[in-house]
Amino acid sequence: MEIAMNLLLMLGGVAVFMFGMKQMSSGLEQSAGPGIRNAFKKMDKNRMVNYGIGIGATALVQSSSASSIMTVGLAHAKIISVKQGAGFILGAKVGTTLTAFIFALSGLSKGGFSISSVFASLAFVGVMIIFTTSNEKLNKIAPFLIGFGMLFIGLEVMEVAIGGADSTLSIELSKIFKYEIMQNPFLLVLLGILFTGIIQSSSAATGVFIAFLATGIISNIDQSFFLVMGANIGTCSDGIMASLTTNANGKRIALFHVITSIIGALVFMVILIVFRTPIVGFFENMFPNSPQFSLATFNLIYNTIYTLALLLVLDPLVNFVTNKIKDKEEALEEVSFIDERFLQTPSVAIEQALKEMYSMANLAKENIDRAFNSLINEDMSESKEIAETEYRINYLTNTLISFFIKISTVNTNSEDELLLGGLHHVASDIERLGDYAVLIVKETNDMSQNNIKFLDETKEELQEIYDLIGKIFDLGFDAFVNRQTENFPKIARTHKKIKKKISASRDAHVNRLSSGRYPVEASKAIYQALFSLQRISDHLVNIAYSIRSTTGSKKEAMQAVKNEQIQEDRRVS
Repeated sequence: MEIAMNLLLMLGGVAVFMFGMKQMSSGLEQSAGPGIRNAFKKMDKNRMVNYGIGIGATALVQSSSASSIMTVGLAHAKIISVKQGAGFILGAKVGTTLTAFIFALSGLSKGGFSISSVFASLAFVGVMIIFTTSNEKLNKIAPFLIGFGMLFIGLEVMEVAIGGADSTLSIELSKIFKYEIMQNPFLLVLLGILFTGIIQSSSAATGVFIAFLATGIISNIDQSFFLVMGANIGTCSDGIMASLTTNANGKRIALFHVITSIIGALVFMVILIVFRTPIVGFFENMFPNSPQFSLATFNLIYNTIYTLALLLVLDPLVNFVTNKIKDKEEALEEVSFIDERFLQTPSVAIEQALKEMYSMANLAKENIDRAFNSLINEDMSESKEIAETEYRINYLTNTLISFFIKISTVNTNSEDELLLGGLHHVASDIERLGDYAVLIVKETNDMSQNNIKFLDETKEELQEIYDLIGKIFDLGFDAFVNRQTENFPKIARTHKKIKKKISASRDAHVNRLSSGRYPVEASKAIYQALFSLQRISDHLVNIAYSIRSTTGSKKEAMQAVKNEQIQEDRRVS
């Protein structure tokens, strides 16, 4: 029972300590806010300056989590660049180590004098300020004093609950760290990550580890070294959560924070494993009977060395996270096949352009599918994706046309020049396909706002027409990609069927309108849908016929096919 009660008291001490940490950080942010904002204004392209600002600002607020969240927010708002924020993040890792030295003081006492007791009494001073004065400056300082005092109250409660190295609770808890598995560096780092991820503060986690050292629960200081390295990774969780709703820059800062923390931990793990005995001996000789100062000093050395080392390779790290996380616009403005290097061989450049164009056509088809499903199912959930895909189609159209012009300037083949002229029109046709997808979605949105719904018969008619459009798409692009005319008759027949079905659907709508099954307001939506489907089929036919007609003219293409047949017959005869 005694162990259970002491354990509960220790958990209460941890709670007071953690609340004090939060209160102190909040108070520091409030009172030091103007100074931090001024510090951010001084951030420039010099990585050492940003590193120094990161140290200073984090030392002020005593929270690397707060600093990383602020940096993520500033990068999101484009107030600072990713490179500036990266330098700040590295400095913040060093700035937060000051807290560990403050916590380490809790284990010092001389005679009847206890530094912890003096610091703890500051909580009373803060409370008295709040209850006795309305002075604005003092009231800004009060939350910091209360939080700072509660830190040491919490530490004292933990130490009293544990009861020293010879207490029953201390002996039982220390047994956990004496198990062979608890000597495993990877497990200790993982525990540090998990513990810090749960309490959301590496400073608070370090404080708990210091209390464990001071009371003898952890007897081997190297175990606390691995735990604190894990804590440095665990604290990244705050930045990750803060970045979830930000743009690419905010996410890049969060990823940079994670990657650099992992790199630092992995490198120092190897160093500590290989040179475990001399490193432990060094710190034990430096701080005999004060293991808490050994941990605080290791924390400072560890963070300082690895952050300075990473500062030297800041550019490659920033480039890495920038390439890994792309802006939406950057992702939408990528090409898959074309490259100016291909211009040295125009025939190859044309083949690559054809691949890019086919890829763009598939994007248009996917967007039309989404738009049509949106219309039939009365569902606007994919409207955002449709808009983004339309943006990409427009970008690819402009890029391809510019590429065609560049090919023309280096190409000397008359046949290729004729082909390029046709491809200009095809790119325009594909771009128009995307436009009709947007028009269909717009009409769906108008229907939703005006509470207009299609009858099942209308939906069935539209579906039949769209199934034929799917066939004409496959036939048309098979002809376009393979540059063959065998599909022309099927394309012409399918196109004719589409026109007949669209005409029949218009007549059917008039009958339904006359019988009162549709309100007059529904006519606009139905006619717009039928018009869009008609124009989509027309553009698909143009694309198919473009292999024999620069403008996609059916008459011109069929005449070209006829002339080819005549020439072939003459050759054979």
